[in-house]
Amino acid sequence: MVTNLERFKKEMEPARQIYAREIMDFAKNFDDLGEMSMREFPDIDVQEYIFDFERVNGTSENELDEIFDEISEHMEEFSRVHGIEKFCQWARIFI
Repeated sequence: MVTNLERFKKEMEPARQIYAREIMDFAKNFDDLGEMSMREFPDIDVQEYIFDFERVNGTSENELDEIFDEISEHMEEFSRVHGIEKFCQWARIFI
């Protein structure tokens, strides 16, 4: 028997790949970010996808906040244009 979580993950997989590729490419525009890691936090029926960026030493909180805002806005627009808004609802970005 397939669980709701398994069904959700299968439905989200193509969008996860598109989103992950775009956020990695877009983040290359910012010298103040290091490597990105992605984690998944499952719940009963759904899961959150965490995209976590390393901070480069010496970057101020204000700069990081501006970078976060720019990446978040870009990914929301990207998700809307590419029809993956449902995935975007479950994606979390941390810097």
